[in-house]
Amino acid sequence: MLEKFDNYQLLSKIATGGMAEIYLAKHMNSPVNSMPIAIKKVLKQFSSNQTLVKMFLSEARIICNISHENIVRIYDFGKFENQYFIAMEYVFGQNLGSLMNKLQQRGSGMPLNLMIEIILGVLSGLDHAHNTKDKNGVFLNVVHLDMNPNNILISYDGKIKVVDFGIANVNYTKKLKGALTSIQGTYGYLSPEQCRESSVDRRSDIFSLGAIFYEMLANAPLFKHLDNDASILNAILNEKIRPIQEVVPGIDPRIAKIVMKALEKDPDRRYATAAEMKDALMSVYNSLEFDPNSETIQSFLKKMFPAHFIKMTKVLERAQTEYLMDELFKDIGDLEELDLKEKVRVKEVAIEKAKERERSKFRSALFISGCIAAVLIVSAFVAYLVLRSEIELENVAVFSTPPGAEIFINGEDTGKMTPATLQLEIGKNYIIEFRKDDFIGGMNFTPSEKSREVNMVLKKR
Repeated sequence: MLEKFDNYQLLSKIATGGMAEIYLAKHMNSPVNSMPIAIKKVLKQFSSNQTLVKMFLSEARIICNISHENIVRIYDFGKFENQYFIAMEYVFGQNLGSLMNKLQQRGSGMPLNLMIEIILGVLSGLDHAHNTKDKNGVFLNVVHLDMNPNNILISYDGKIKVVDFGIANVNYTKKLKGALTSIQGTYGYLSPEQCRESSVDRRSDIFSLGAIFYEMLANAPLFKHLDNDASILNAILNEKIRPIQEVVPGIDPRIAKIVMKALEKDPDRRYATAAEMKDALMSVYNSLEFDPNSETIQSFLKKMFPAHFIKMTKVLERAQTEYLMDELFKDIGDLEELDLKEKVRVKEVAIEKAKERERSKFRSALFISGCIAAVLIVSAFVAYLVLRSEIELENVAVFSTPPGAEIFINGEDTGKMTPATLQLEIGKNYIIEFRKDDFIGGMNFTPSEKSREVNMVLKKR
């Protein structure tokens, strides 16, 4: 039986953060084939921290007023068994931070058209959020305040979603935020106004998104690589940002101008709205000539995270199957209310006679069935030997640095650790993953007569 939580059935835990844990889930009255949603639950140890709980629920209250294709939707929020939760749209994909980290580790960049498409999607979502009104038509003055790559989700089907308005500035949360004594937000992406703890408006999010765009183009961090929080704050407030055209020679000067305008330390010199920045970027995008057959966000993301895509596809399929079985048998308890004894007694004689007839037929058929089974077993064994001879297997030596890493083939645990020898089919493409403590690695590998060894240098998560 699947775990029930309020009106939901939890299918699988997918993440645990500093304050909350996230589950794949389904509403108990949703169609069997509908996509799972995400349940974000405050960890029990924080349930008594009223300030954090109020901020957690303020996110739900904010997003309930917002409906846009580039913002993760909130379906429900509340409290169940002393745990506060939000039921939200599940995005099957990765966050931009994970993608940027992987690209930086590989030293490879993202195609320019994909960078622009991601930033345009975020700007569309921010512009809608910034102009949100409540159900009474009152302007809410929403400012996200934590625009960082981890809060930009990219789905494997190419959708861009802004998430986590937990510390957003809204008219009705200003008193709540006054109770907090430290700067809120991700330090590497704070605006100068946030660093000074002065009043903020939508232009604060423009600066943060400018920092993200700068890092995507440079394939390197802008502020977050500095030694400590104090160094980051000082750099944001006082140090001149190196022009992106010096970091990325050959960049289109129009794109460079857009990035550097978004990163102006004086809010009055930045774009006034997300829509203004979007219009400027869209104008450049439409004028550039991209190959119509160039890579899409969907294909690029799947290529960068093949193991995760395969694994989570299997998780979703398994969760769907488990949910279906649970639906089929959820009313089995109703049988306890039936008086079955009388029905059994009435049918006993007829059933016993039917069984005797079946036993006699079974005895006569048993010998014939045994002969047929023997023939089938022999035939299957011969076919296996023939097929086995046609498949060329190769012994592949697998190593990792550091050694002792678990080996996964196409998302499945081989039960072996490096160094090891695996029998793989020649010419067949495999996805090989390595995991050891905080070290991970992965690659595509096709065994051949000339390629019989895998040697992977693992990286820290």
